[in-house]
Amino acid sequence: MPINKEKDEFVIYVVTLSSVKRYMSIEFIGGSCGYIIAQKALQSDLLGMIGSMIAPMAIRRVLQWQQRKSERQVRFGLHSLTKPSKLSPT
Repeated sequence: MPINKEKDEFVIYVVTLSSVKRYMSIEFIGGSCGYIIAQKALQSDLLGMIGSMIAPMAIRRVLQWQQRKSERQVRFGLHSLTKPSKLSPT
């Protein structure tokens, strides 16, 4: 979605090093493992390349699902059941 800018304004996007490292590790490690597994299992370089594209997407989907699942537990109050709560002196 474009951002409406007035005269002499500019937008700065901050990208943290941890997000870059996370992206690179998912792409390189996930893509390499996806290629090797698909290529060895299906004996085809073409299917290996397809596996190298699908594996990082699948890893990202699983990570998003886990994050949504943990947010849902916090929202419903299940987070307090899984971690011991600290007693406050009131």
